[in-house]
Amino acid sequence: MATIYHLLDEAEAFSERDGGAISRWAANVLSEGSEIVVCPSYDSSWGFAVDRLYKMPYWQLVDRFHPVLYRLPWPLQKAVYRQVFPEFLRTLRKGDLVYVHNRPESAAVLATIAGQYGITVMLHMHNSLLLQANRGQLNALRKVPIVFCSDFIRREADAAYPNHFQTTFVVYNGADGEKFKLAEERNNPVPTVVYTGRLVPYKGVHVLLEAMRILEKRGIDAICKVVGGSGFGNSAPTRYIRNLMRRKPDNTELVGYVVGDALAELLKRADIFCAPSIWNDPFPLAPLEAFATGLPVVASNTGGLPEMLKHGGGVLVPPSDPEALAEALTKMIEDPPYRKDIGKKAYQSFVANFSWGNVRDQYRRVVQEVMG
Repeated sequence: MATIYHLLDEAEAFSERDGGAISRWAANVLSEGSEIVVCPSYDSSWGFAVDRLYKMPYWQLVDRFHPVLYRLPWPLQKAVYRQVFPEFLRTLRKGDLVYVHNRPESAAVLATIAGQYGITVMLHMHNSLLLQANRGQLNALRKVPIVFCSDFIRREADAAYPNHFQTTFVVYNGADGEKFKLAEERNNPVPTVVYTGRLVPYKGVHVLLEAMRILEKRGIDAICKVVGGSGFGNSAPTRYIRNLMRRKPDNTELVGYVVGDALAELLKRADIFCAPSIWNDPFPLAPLEAFATGLPVVASNTGGLPEMLKHGGGVLVPPSDPEALAEALTKMIEDPPYRKDIGKKAYQSFVANFSWGNVRDQYRRVVQEVMG
């Protein structure tokens, strides 16, 4: 019987606290299966049996040099990665599937030797990194089945490389409906806006802070909680975070990094979720977790966010526009029935489209089609 190996990227610890979105995807989608997670490091936080985890030798070392490796000419890339993969390849058997997450160069190199080992290679893109692939990678990936986390990034790739990839799919991200449970009642005396995610410029937290400053100047009673750090786990403060701390208005608090049950509880106690991205955010998990608790979402009209909200559950505003964001937040703050109605639609959309059970079904159908 074929075994499926999920190769996480070299910077992605398989950990609820120290891992990121890809770790969360793998932990939730693969929780009921027999797939093996291949990663640079892991802990017990996701509850996987040890025999389903494989710490790949030298993978953490690759993390240090990845920015350089990714820019090497294709012949040099192949030479380097072929020095990294042999021990992992020796664990594989004919007919196995290697499902590579977000690393086109890894999938490309493996594709060049897949026939030699009798294995199948797939690539799952969680962002737009494929647009930076070199010609050698693109040629190697032509026949590799590619999964995209949203139709937005699939269309983006197709526009960049028309009719190049022979087989593509879309498998959405999701949220844990057991952990992020619906909050039946929200009785905050002062409406609370919450942001969760990485505190990096392209996530647009500075735009949210400016919008909250506008609300403060207009005398609109609301508070904002910004949850996250520069990275995952115990990440160090950056210049950007220090600037946020200096510039935040009095109605806004930077909470720090929170995960798991504590994050779920924080979302249940909030009234509005904000996703103020200023880049083409592919299909972020944080708004889906807000959906699961029944939070209405105010999001930038960019990337995969419109696709996420097409079933209801939120409103879209132009990116990098604090005035427009302030107006949308004001409407929700001052009209509780409107806010509650959008929150109800958010939860309905989550149940119908974005539970991890739904995502798991999508993933299994794709794998079954590829494996035959």
